Amino acid sequence: MSDLARKAEWLVSIPSPTKHEQEICRQLLEWAKERFPQATVHRFREGFRLQPGPASGRPRVALVGHIDTVPEAGSQHLGVRGDRLYGCGASDMKAGVAVMMEALENWENSACELVGLFYDREEGPYADNGLDPLLDDLGEVDFSVVFEPTNNEIHAGCVGSLQAKVHFQGRRAHSARPWQGENAIYLAIPLLERLHKLQRQSVRTQGLEFFEVTSATQAHTQGPTNAVPELFTLNLNARFAPGKSADQAIRELEDLVNGEAQLEVYDVAPSGAVRLENTRLQSWIGQNQIAVMPKQAWTDVARLDARGIPAFNFGPGDPAQAHQAEEHVLLPALEENYRLLLKLLDLHK
Repeated sequence: MSDLARKAEWLVSIPSPTKHEQEICRQLLEWAKERFPQATVHRFREGFRLQPGPASGRPRVALVGHIDTVPEAGSQHLGVRGDRLYGCGASDMKAGVAVMMEALENWENSACELVGLFYDREEGPYADNGLDPLLDDLGEVDFSVVFEPTNNEIHAGCVGSLQAKVHFQGRRAHSARPWQGENAIYLAIPLLERLHKLQRQSVRTQGLEFFEVTSATQAHTQGPTNAVPELFTLNLNARFAPGKSADQAIRELEDLVNGEAQLEVYDVAPSGAVRLENTRLQSWIGQNQIAVMPKQAWTDVARLDARGIPAFNFGPGDPAQAHQAEEHVLLPALEENYRLLLKLLDLHK
């Protein structure tokens, strides 16, 4: 195995579900201390920002990766089988973190000044994400690479996400005498019919097609099974394209609910712009014929964009493997991601 593959295997061997990143952070900090004794390290919670060398005036590139995972599935295998590395987070996104580590170890041979951001709690709510504090005092950055799984394509921009609860208030009654109450579930039928008929909306930006969609993802009632429920709650998830503000997306959701229930928006993640205008990026994409696709999901590209930092998703993992019960990454894809990154950073081993 290559040093890169061994790094990825080591990372997936350390459990790090969201809010339990203490051990992987500790071991990564030990790696940083050993490899970069003169580095500047800024820590927040169970993540850190690593500047391996002094400011040089070269183009500055941030390498960005979260170190947490979703909870491990009971059937998840661990280790290398053939050309695949299995483990929770192998695709999303410890393989990408391994690429970050390998590149940072060779920072002196790069035409770019590198900074690494290793952060916690990406798999949880937007407000609890550990990246934002590491961006404070980061300074000017030419662009950022976010190592989310993309199959070694560029996934540019990202859709925003709204999570909301819609509460329908009825009146409780015995289920043997339902006419004495008002079934809160039935009050939701008009909204559910509108959602069922709602078509995805295509939005193009810089030649890339994003889709705006709204889905009911959960439904809950309260009370016993032999009573007409007085409260029925739907969870709605809305995805909105780059260029649309969160406030505008909330207003559209309010229009959809049409005053028929109480709307409670509880998690908002903004969309991220397509930012690939950097000349180094454009040259790299063209010379290596790298496919550029829209990111039809939310990533921290949006958080970087909100700070004025151009960013794009580019990782060795397969998006279809993220959060799977037998998550894995292809080792040839891992090596290819690093090979392409070397060209982008003009980095020589």
